[in-house]
Amino acid sequence: MKTLAIMAGLAILPTAALATKKRIIVDTDLLSFDDDPLAIGLVNIFQNWGEVELIGVMSSINSRYAPPAIDAINTYYGHPDIPVAIQKPVDNLTQWPEYPEYGDYVTGLTYNFAEDVRDGTHTPDPVSSYRYLLSTSADNSITIAVIGFFDNLFHLLNSGPDQISPYTGAELLTSKVRQLIVQANEQGFSYNTNTHNSTFAQTVLNSWPGRLTFVSDDVAENTVLGSRITTELDVTKNPIGYALRTSIGYGQKHPVWDAVALYYAICSLDDIFTWKYSHGGRVTLNGSAFASWEDATAAGNTTGPGLQNSIKFRISNATFAERLEDILLWQPGQQIPKWRTWCKS
Repeated sequence: MKTLAIMAGLAILPTAALATKKRIIVDTDLLSFDDDPLAIGLVNIFQNWGEVELIGVMSSINSRYAPPAIDAINTYYGHPDIPVAIQKPVDNLTQWPEYPEYGDYVTGLTYNFAEDVRDGTHTPDPVSSYRYLLSTSADNSITIAVIGFFDNLFHLLNSGPDQISPYTGAELLTSKVRQLIVQANEQGFSYNTNTHNSTFAQTVLNSWPGRLTFVSDDVAENTVLGSRITTELDVTKNPIGYALRTSIGYGQKHPVWDAVALYYAICSLDDIFTWKYSHGGRVTLNGSAFASWEDATAAGNTTGPGLQNSIKFRISNATFAERLEDILLWQPGQQIPKWRTWCKS
């Protein structure tokens, strides 16, 4: 993993081959839930398939083990230099205390898989990382996928000019980000918005100026997989196989909320999804992060899907889960399925 101190050189490298790829930053709460490592693995797989460029991963928790675990996944898929950042100070958390049924995989990924972070204290601050990545990117070119909490975007939004960029965080987000994708419900409560600090999510989502897509539990919770990943992959070599088996157990299935959000972030609607609201609308979160949705038709918009929306299935959830698990079974060295008609630029 490269830190910001040596990232400046990357900006002058030839980028023509990556010019048409979607460029994504993932903001994750990866710790012991099953879906975060699958989401990180998925974007790495699609990068190997030529569909996307993962330019950074931010951790919205404080576990010293999260960055090396993320780096282990990136490294396995051949991308060891993707910047990873975490909030400070770090702590020693390895599992969510409220959910002891999900096993600790972050220490195993740290100590048993190739990675060069070792400890989250060795990573930069997420706000500085965001500011660097955004300031060195073309306007309207970055997709941010939040599959965790909103700490990092909140602090970025409130950041001022510095030695990295003369622009505020709000200005960088407005000019550089093409779309924000969040794994959360556009109506009601969501784990990622109200479990942690509701003020962070409320501030970010209520003030978001551009395109914003919700990947709600309607699709994310109803995508269930894992029995093949936990049994067919060599868990001594494959980090997402190891993480999933450790988290949920051998031969088990589980909803994979965040992997669904990353599929949409990479592939857009594809042949899987359609808009939930014909003309879009706007979300408003109250102080408890309870989301209310105002449909755009109520405001007189009948011209298009709007800047904010949510997605729903256009095919069966079981069919999508089968495709998603097939993708996640892909390993480096195997043939890239160039024959596919879906998620192909």
